[in-house]
Amino acid sequence: MLEPKPVTWACIIPLGPDEPLPLDLISTLTDHAVPITLSATRPPPDCLDAGITWLYGEPGRGHQFNQAIQATPAQWHWLVHADSAFESSAIRVIGDFCAHATWQTLGYGDLRFNDDGPALVRLNQWGANLRSQWLNLPYGDQGLCIHKALWTALGGFSEALDRGEDLDLVIRARRVGAHPRRLPFNITTSARRYRSQGWLNTTIRHQIKAWQLIRAAKRWRP
Repeated sequence: MLEPKPVTWACIIPLGPDEPLPLDLISTLTDHAVPITLSATRPPPDCLDAGITWLYGEPGRGHQFNQAIQATPAQWHWLVHADSAFESSAIRVIGDFCAHATWQTLGYGDLRFNDDGPALVRLNQWGANLRSQWLNLPYGDQGLCIHKALWTALGGFSEALDRGEDLDLVIRARRVGAHPRRLPFNITTSARRYRSQGWLNTTIRHQIKAWQLIRAAKRWRP
């Protein structure tokens, strides 16, 4: 039996204007020799760890992802938000996925919310994972892993959206025959927005925005 051909992959982390440098996340990745491209809106710090490519450009997560994927010499790109965390076993899972998946497959993990939000976010967590499995609609905070060929076929992320560029990309990817695949790892993200802006208010706004994005993305033509 032929061994799978080696492939390259890298982790891309967008960093917003007010987000601190995710030192724990970077440490987890560098401990396992994962190449990192950090797409930021400010110049790099004076001391930058080896293995990190720092890109400095305009704000906007869609633009930051596009800038990083374009500049990173890898076939696969694991897109991880700066406030995310995961166990080191997730790195093995992503590496195995990139070694065997076709370019038309989008990988993602199960969402977990941190303890920095209200208890009711467990309902959002449950709903997000159920939606991903039943409707094939994972969000960006679930650690999407995308091949550069698929990203190219879609014309990249939309830079016109202030939010929801991840869901927009997933819907458009499905329209060109891509298949989201749930991978066996958990990825934890912050729930502080639900605390600061109110659980009910935030949940309703997210659902309305998601519905609007789904309707708009379904009108897209490759």
